[in-house]
Amino acid sequence: EAGGESGGWLDVCGRGGSTAIVNTGALLARWTNDEWKATAHRVVVPNATAAAGHRYSIAFFVDPDAGQVIAAHERLVGAGGQRKYEPIASEEFLKLKLQEMQKQ
Repeated sequence: EAGGESGGWLDVCGRGGSTAIVNTGALLARWTNDEWKATAHRVVVPNATAAAGHRYSIAFFVDPDAGQVIAAHERLVGAGGQRKYEPIASEEFLKLKLQEMQKQ
């Protein structure tokens, strides 16, 4: 399920027997000036029959080099537009996210 913009959860239905879902996360949201938004997500097993079947999940995290500056490209800001986020080094962004997780 994915978090809806107005709250609550929305079903994310697959197509056929195999489905790949990509959650872009907060870094890409920042890099795209929120053109691609980070989405809260969770896995829900609907019933015992579904729980008895095979399901495989692979978490894969990728971050830019530590010194890479994360700033929205001009094309994503638009003429006269404004960046929603100040530029930040990838390493500093990762530290901020880790600090946020420790506070929860």
